[in-house]
Amino acid sequence: YEPETADREQKHMRKIILIFLALFTVVPFAAVSCADKGDDSPFDVQFSVPEEVDVPYGSKEMKFRVMFGKAPLESDVVVLGDPSGKLHNCPITSVSSSSITIALYEGFVSGKYNVYIQREASKKLMGTMTVTITYNSGTGDSDIELETGTTVYGVVSCGSEPVKGVVVSDGFETALTNAKGEYQLRSSKHHGYVFMSVPSGYEAISEGVIPKIHASLSKSKSQAERVDFMLEKASGQDNHTMLVFGDLHLANRTSDAIQFADFTADVKEYIAANSGRKVYAMTLGDMTWDLYWYTNSYAIEEYLRDIRAVGNVQVFNTIGNHDHEMNKGLAGDFDTVTKYKKLVAPTYYSFNIGKVHYVVLDDIECKNTGAGDAESRIYDASVVQEQLDWLKKDLSYVPKSTPLVIAMHAPLYNDSGNSSLKNAPQLEELVKGYSEVHIWTGHTHKMYNVDKLASENIFEHNAGAVCATWWWTGHFTPGIHVAQDGAPGGYSVVDVTGTQFEWQFKATDFDIDHQFRTYDRNSIALTASAFVASNASDANKQKFEDAAKDWRSSSTDNYVYINVWNYDPEWKIVVKEGNASLDVERVTVKDPLHLIAYNGKSPSGGFGTSNTRHMFRVKASSATSTLEISVTDRFGNVYKETMKRPKAFSLEAYK
Repeated sequence: YEPETADREQKHMRKIILIFLALFTVVPFAAVSCADKGDDSPFDVQFSVPEEVDVPYGSKEMKFRVMFGKAPLESDVVVLGDPSGKLHNCPITSVSSSSITIALYEGFVSGKYNVYIQREASKKLMGTMTVTITYNSGTGDSDIELETGTTVYGVVSCGSEPVKGVVVSDGFETALTNAKGEYQLRSSKHHGYVFMSVPSGYEAISEGVIPKIHASLSKSKSQAERVDFMLEKASGQDNHTMLVFGDLHLANRTSDAIQFADFTADVKEYIAANSGRKVYAMTLGDMTWDLYWYTNSYAIEEYLRDIRAVGNVQVFNTIGNHDHEMNKGLAGDFDTVTKYKKLVAPTYYSFNIGKVHYVVLDDIECKNTGAGDAESRIYDASVVQEQLDWLKKDLSYVPKSTPLVIAMHAPLYNDSGNSSLKNAPQLEELVKGYSEVHIWTGHTHKMYNVDKLASENIFEHNAGAVCATWWWTGHFTPGIHVAQDGAPGGYSVVDVTGTQFEWQFKATDFDIDHQFRTYDRNSIALTASAFVASNASDANKQKFEDAAKDWRSSSTDNYVYINVWNYDPEWKIVVKEGNASLDVERVTVKDPLHLIAYNGKSPSGGFGTSNTRHMFRVKASSATSTLEISVTDRFGNVYKETMKRPKAFSLEAYK
C-alpha cells in the first residue's frame, strides 16, 4: 500500500482496539464510591463504569473492570437505568477478579445510563455512562481502493451482503454504491455527517424508533474516513401506511406529558388494529420548543426518549423552527442546528419505501442575530440554495414515474392556495414532471388542503398539529383538544397501495370516522359573562367579546354550522331536513368551540381563535327539526351524524 493508506489502516485498527478497550478501561471520574447518594446497601462491590463507551451494534454482552478485587457475586444483578429512566435487570454471566460480564437487554440503545449493582433487596449506584451504538459492516479498509480526492467512503451492506445502487450523500455530493456496496465522496464535510437514502425493499437499522441513516464525521476535511451503513430486508412495503405527526411542541409544560401519553396510546392502538400493513411515521417539525430546552429541562434528548412510546414503528423526523436553537446566543442557519444534526437526523435527506420516494427538507432559514430576544429570533420560510442543488442531484436517481412525498415544516402554499414559501417557484420547478407530488407540512397548527394535481401535479396537506393549540385547550379542559381553526389534535393516516394514495385525519382519542363537528347556532351565545372567569381582567373580557362577535347573541335564524377540517374540493356535504335537501354554503368564521376552550380560558390569549375556511352552514326551517348530515371524502368514505336539535353548546357537550 501507499504510506498514506497504510497509515490510515493503522489508525483504523487503533480505533477498533480503543473501542474494545473502552469497555474495560477505568475512567477515574466515573468510579463511584460507596458513599454516593442512593447507596442503600452494605455490600462492598467495586467496578468501574466508563464515562463514555462505544458499543458495536448487535452486541449481546458488556464488560466492566473490577476494582481492588472487589467483584460482585454471580448471583448479583447489574441494573441499567436507560435514557427514559426505565430499569433493566442484566444478569451477570461471568465474574473474575479483574472483570465482570453482563447480558445486555433486548432493545439496548444509545444514551445516558445509570449503572447499579443489586443484591437481593439492596441496590447501589456504581456510576453513569453515555453509550453510543456504533455500526460497521466488518469489511476491512483494504477492500476499498480510494480514488484521488476521496474524503468519505464506506460500504452499505445487509448482513454480510453488499447492497448495490444506494445513494449516499453529505448534503452536497452524492454517490451510488457499486456491486461491492462501496461508495466514495469528495466531501468538504461541511455538515459534519454523511447519510444514505434507504433503498426500497430495505430498512435502516433502528435505534429505538429512529432509523440510523446518518453518521457524524470526526476527521479533518482533508483526511479520508470510513462510514459504513447497515440495512435490513423489509417485505410488504408496496402497501404501507405512513403516519404523519404535525407539530408536537413538547416542552414539559401545560400537562403536555399527560396529553402526549394519550396520543402515543392512540397511535399504538391504531398500529395494533392494522397489524397486516407495514407502518412508518414521520414528523413535520417542532417536535420540541427551543424556548424551554433549558428552563424546563426538555430538549431534543428528552424528545428522543419520549417518542419511543409510539411503539414498534420507525419515525423519520423533519426539523422545524423551534428545533433550531435560536434562544441560546446562537446566530444564523448553521450553528443553530448542530444539536439536531448530531442527535436526530440530517436537516434534509431522502428515503424510499415501496414505490414511493420520500424527501425531507428544512425550509426554515434562520436569520436571527443570536441575541436571544423575540426581535432577534427571525427566520424565512425558504428552502436554501444548497438544498435545492442537493435535491436536483437526489432526484436525478428517481424516475419521473415515481410518486414523491415531500415533508417540510412551513407550508408551500397558504390556505387560499397562494405561495407562502419564499422560493416556491424553484421548488415547484424541481419536482415538475413527476407523476404525483404530495407535500406534507405543519407550522400553522391549522388544517387545509391545496389541490394542484391538475395543474402542477402537486397536492399540499397542511396537516394540523398533534398538540393542537400548543396543548392548552386540553390543559384547561381535559377532553377538549382543538386547534385554532377548530380542528382536533391528532395525526394523518396515509395509506399507500403501490403508487396510489388515500389519507384520513385521525383525531386523538376519537374513532377515525370523527371527521366533522356540528353547531346549532340557535344554542350559541358567546358572552364574557358566560365563558370568561369572573376574576379575569376587563381587558381580557373585552378581548373575548371582540373575538366572539359573530357568535355573541343567540340567533333564531335556524342556522347549523359544520366544521369539516380535512375538507378539499372533492368532498361532498349533503344535509337533509326530512325529505328536503338544504343548500350548503361555505363560510369563513371563527370556530365557537375553540373560542370558549381557549380564548375564554387563557389569561393571555396568545394563541387565539383564527378564521376557519373549512366551515359550512345550512339554514333549517325549524329550530327543533332533526337533520341528517352526510359528509363524503374524495375516496368515497361516508361520515354521518343525525343531529337532533336543539343541540346543546358547552365544553361538556363536545368532550
